[in-house]
Amino acid sequence: MKKIFALGIAILAFAACNMDFYSSDSMTSAQLKDNPSSAVYTTDGIYALFNDNQEYKGATDGGNMYIRHLFQLSESRGDNICISGHSTDPFLGPYRYEDVDNTKNKTYIWWMGYKIIYAANSNIASIDPNSSALSSHLMGENYFLRALVHFNLVSLFAMPYSCGRDNPGIVIRRSMDYSKTERATVGECYDGIVEDLKEAIKYMDKGQKRSSDASYATATAARALLSRVYLNMGEEDNLKACVDLCDELIGKAPASVKGEYSVETLQDYPKHTWDSPETIWCIHLVYPSDLSSTEATIGAMYYKDGIEPNNIGWGEWYWNDELIELFNRYPEDRRFKAYFTYEPQAILNNGLKMVCFPETDVNGDFCVTAYAKGLTPKADGSYSFSYEGKNYTATPELVNGYTRYYLNDNLTGDPTFGRNGKSPAYIRDDVDEENGIRSSLYVRYYNTKFSGQDEQPTFTSPVMLRWGEVFLNRAEANARLHNDAAALDDVNLIRHRAGVKGDADFSTANYKDRGYSDVLDVVLDERRMELCFEGDRLFSLTRNKKDIDRRYVGYHPWEVIKYNDPRLALLISIDEINATDGFEQNKQH
Repeated sequence: MKKIFALGIAILAFAACNMDFYSSDSMTSAQLKDNPSSAVYTTDGIYALFNDNQEYKGATDGGNMYIRHLFQLSESRGDNICISGHSTDPFLGPYRYEDVDNTKNKTYIWWMGYKIIYAANSNIASIDPNSSALSSHLMGENYFLRALVHFNLVSLFAMPYSCGRDNPGIVIRRSMDYSKTERATVGECYDGIVEDLKEAIKYMDKGQKRSSDASYATATAARALLSRVYLNMGEEDNLKACVDLCDELIGKAPASVKGEYSVETLQDYPKHTWDSPETIWCIHLVYPSDLSSTEATIGAMYYKDGIEPNNIGWGEWYWNDELIELFNRYPEDRRFKAYFTYEPQAILNNGLKMVCFPETDVNGDFCVTAYAKGLTPKADGSYSFSYEGKNYTATPELVNGYTRYYLNDNLTGDPTFGRNGKSPAYIRDDVDEENGIRSSLYVRYYNTKFSGQDEQPTFTSPVMLRWGEVFLNRAEANARLHNDAAALDDVNLIRHRAGVKGDADFSTANYKDRGYSDVLDVVLDERRMELCFEGDRLFSLTRNKKDIDRRYVGYHPWEVIKYNDPRLALLISIDEINATDGFEQNKQH
């Protein structure tokens, strides 16, 4: 039977990222060896595939891009975002943990992932790394790209490593032998990824770096990714290896990435990620050739400019209120100031406040935002207000050293939710309702982390690896090794970069006074803030065997998802199941 992995996966000869490249499977290994410069073009072609929307199943869809699906499938299943309701986009099923096996986001990323792996395998089989320093570096780049895609796919389509090495993983393709198609174990997948990244480091260390542009993989990128892989694996020796790698990386890091970032610098970052010292590796997109549609980008779900006649973006993914509360502990935090916004025409109502709180929708299957304005402040710091003909009070309480507000009533139908059965209430700036910032179900809090390149509201070159993560990888590994002081040093470094310092610093003497029982939880909260919307949160929780609390406003079931819930492993493409006899599908119950 014909297997989709064994198909001749053609990298079509087309212009992408302003570079023509050869079809990697149209040349034999001997031809590639006779034409070593061709490896430059075939490798550049692989980079293009991460954002290319190739013809798939007889059609071309501007939204079918590996990186778009990767970011959406990773971020939407965590606890950072609130999706506004029904959508024709296939992200909705994974977001609601109502998975099916034939949606284009999953079938395309599976298909394109193995297309990239095939091309990398072809190059690895053909490049003579000893012929030149450039060839050595190219060999390393292909090892890196092969490892990265295997890692992406096993993260999405298999259970977390923390749930056991022996669970079914994905198909490993580390050679041009395509005679057998079967799932390896999760442990075997991770072992192969580690081996590939070590090879990538070896070849790129002695090779010739191709460009200062961060869109080309480097030995630094391979080390940064390997530190993430070790962190996911989590055994003591792997955590120590993670710390050692991060020590090595940070010792050579640009000085600027350890210093303070202004709000303006952070706002400017998405506009040119590829030449920022913060970026280790990104997918450099070129405008306008790499913008197939302003509505089919990563940023289009997070932002809508609301300006006629174009009205670019969908603006359907909002900030979770609890994530906002994390930032609100520190009003000076420049990250929040840089990336949190309303629609451009939003008008704040002269310092007035509104209150928001979760309420079960009319059908009882998810929670929406109830809100009221015209708050009356009281002498004890509380706010009284009226909602649907009933009077309420939002009362302040000191929780973990910070002021939070709670209602005496619980409108969610979940008596275990909130603090001692009381629902949290969120005191927010009141926004002019006439401009549509508040809908009947949600408050539209937009995110601009993926906006602004080439003055396009929903366009950026998405960052895959950056220095903020490296500091936090070391912090998390140290916390799990019980090196608490070292872990908090890196937490404070990240906070200092964002302007949060002085009395806000964490120490081994004060973290418990701030409501934390474990330094690891301090690290994970900081990681959540620093890397929010970058596809990290779900994996940070599950590798630490922490559940995903999705009891918050949004068009998703009100539930807590266990770290070992079988639904975490996405259903594998139906194309693979149908094409390969005996291929094992994930079981989601």
